[in-house]
Amino acid sequence: MSENVTMYGELQSETLAHDSQISRQIVKEINHFGVNDRQRWLIIHSLALELEDVGDMKELTKFINEHKGSSLFISRRYESNEQKEDTR
Repeated sequence: MSENVTMYGELQSETLAHDSQISRQIVKEINHFGVNDRQRWLIIHSLALELEDVGDMKELTKFINEHKGSSLFISRRYESNEQKEDTR
């Protein structure tokens, strides 16, 4: 008779709940730090780049680039516009 003994704190639901709690604490700390929406998107993009699943990483970064790219990332367009503004 083999019984699977599950110790307190080892249930999958407890592990998931703990992961969710830690994630909420991190978000709370980020918000407490005082970030704006652009910074939140940059953080999301940076976290997406850290994903182990390459498919998920590519899908998320593609979504961010398509929907926020021109307003989120510094490009040569900004550099050329700044140079024109400086010469005036």
